[in-house]
Amino acid sequence: MASRIQAAIARGDLDRLAGRGKPLKEDDLAGLTRDERTEVLLARSAGSAPEEVLLLREIAELRGALARAPEGAARQRLAQTLRDRALRLSVLFEASGKHVLVRLLDGAAQAGAELASGTGAGPRPPRRSAR
Repeated sequence: MASRIQAAIARGDLDRLAGRGKPLKEDDLAGLTRDERTEVLLARSAGSAPEEVLLLREIAELRGALARAPEGAARQRLAQTLRDRALRLSVLFEASGKHVLVRLLDGAAQAGAELASGTGAGPRPPRRSAR
């Protein structure tokens, strides 16, 4: 294998590759554990829904469960899981350029935190930027 690569380099076959001399694209799975990375890669290769879609579904379920959960440690765990999933989804959206949806998720995470702490009445509409 190495000899084939060396031969391609010697012939100049690799000189005209797209992105030559530029940094590599950031790995969108960088924040995942090895098990989570394996799970995502298997899901992608099996043709399942994109991770963003799965996370959106899970976040919706978590928000409902959090709204119904009584005060206590279980509620706190749900709130932390909701924040973690919203953060992961924000990272994916930032990496793909889907910044508009990130504001919605930030609002969802904030509402989840308020519900968990007992200070909020539920989801609020997203704030508009001053752009």
